[in-house]
Amino acid sequence: MNKIELQKTAEGYTVATVGNLASFEGKAFLKEVLGTTGIEISFGTLADGEELPFFHHHKQNEEVYIVVSGEGTFILNNDEIAVASGSVVKVEPEVSRCIKATDSSPLMYICIQSKAGSLEQYTMTDGIVEQ
Repeated sequence: MNKIELQKTAEGYTVATVGNLASFEGKAFLKEVLGTTGIEISFGTLADGEELPFFHHHKQNEEVYIVVSGEGTFILNNDEIAVASGSVVKVEPEVSRCIKATDSSPLMYICIQSKAGSLEQYTMTDGIVEQ
């Protein structure tokens, strides 16, 4: 499966699924299905030895990549950084980036994208404990 399926939407929330992550392939973006207004989240996989077909950077969005499984290399402004399951990589907008899976391992990752410098409140400064 490489698409998001809407499961439920109600006032104030949306629930969707990408299915079993172990069988997920390709790339899927959550913004449209979930209706997010402050972030974009995507799931991506690269087969053994596969790499993104282009380098890119952003105008204003930073990205955080969470490696779910596999091993690979992030190329960030020509620096090659080895990553594996559990690695978390934050990339500022102006940094040129590309991702490659190792020849012996597919790579699965989650990418979270938001406008750099936009986070004003977080965790307990934004959360309201309900009794």
